[in-house]
Amino acid sequence: MLRRQPTTITLTSADVELFEANRRRKLWEKQQAQQQTSSPSTADSQLGKDKNSNNSTQPAINGKSKKDRIMGTGN
Repeated sequence: MLRRQPTTITLTSADVELFEANRRRKLWEKQQAQQQTSSPSTADSQLGKDKNSNNSTQPAINGKSKKDRIMGTGN
């Protein structure tokens, strides 16, 4: 079996700088994504609370009242 010469890898300072810049950019993007996902979730939970409070006073879409849905009228 023949054996190849080992491949020599050369890294320049420009390669290292490029790697570091990409690493910092990816870290920044990840932080931005986490901030975006955490911010709307609190707003959504506020909207959800508002929607739930209005549902108790309005009749359901299918015409049953809240009491009918809870007690069950057999329909």
